[in-house]
Amino acid sequence: MDSLQAARHPDNARPFQATLESGWLCGPWRRPTNNSSHEAGTIHDDATAQGLGYRSGTVAGSIHMEQFVPLLHHAFGPDWQRTGSLSLWFREPSVDGEAVRAMLQACGEQQRQVRMLRSDGAEVLSGTATPGLDTHGALRQRLAAMRPGEAPRLLARVRSGFQVAGLPTRVPREDVQRRLPILTECLPAFCLAGDRAEAPLSAAVHALRVFEERLPVQRIGFVGLFGGIEWQWLNGPMHVEHPYEVSGRVLAVTDSPRSEMLWTETVVRDPALGCDVARMLMLSRLLKQSSPLWNPQEDPR
Repeated sequence: MDSLQAARHPDNARPFQATLESGWLCGPWRRPTNNSSHEAGTIHDDATAQGLGYRSGTVAGSIHMEQFVPLLHHAFGPDWQRTGSLSLWFREPSVDGEAVRAMLQACGEQQRQVRMLRSDGAEVLSGTATPGLDTHGALRQRLAAMRPGEAPRLLARVRSGFQVAGLPTRVPREDVQRRLPILTECLPAFCLAGDRAEAPLSAAVHALRVFEERLPVQRIGFVGLFGGIEWQWLNGPMHVEHPYEVSGRVLAVTDSPRSEMLWTETVVRDPALGCDVARMLMLSRLLKQSSPLWNPQEDPR
């Protein structure tokens, strides 16, 4: 596995080591892979992203979350994977193979600041992390500060309070196997045999997105991207191929000059154990520039 990582990006094969720099615990520089570059018409596709003014296809924010996991284990201990939180606001995207570094505020017992920097000094994301339950994470604070803007067009049919429960989901083994060679931080627990294998955080995030399939939103005619993700473990981790159930609800639809903003909260439950495993607050941005509803010059095809 390390040899596969090294063949693509040698920095990713170097062992994890945290260093203390100016009050921050810093992980190693890594070079995440844009593993969705083949998805034409999305923000991860070079041509589409460049047409919207981005440098190239972007690395998904959920991929960046992977770099924080060993850093959080280092700071808070392995129980972070059971009850900890990570709340992120995505600021500047990175592109395939671009060097980025995860950082965690060194001092503090509970909530600490986190950030990720690109090699050019730009801040990719900022947020908070805790070893236990956090009801005031960075992304939740952003949601509380939001105010209504222009009437939505792409999200005109979506209403706050819309909810669905009991959606079956799982983390497929084949999905994890595809991710393992390109993970920036490949933990031993991801490679365990059978049903003991734990799901990488990016794969767990994807498993909770089944709620999005039930939203009354047209699937074509716009380009979307993650604006932020807050992950709260309640009784983690999640395991590969284990059957789970997801419930979700729409918290708000807000607006910015460049995007319509959809705020959703999903909870994944283990029906066999009768307990909630994790909760995710997600901000999805639907770019106005990409839609003919906002930009009549755009061809929806």
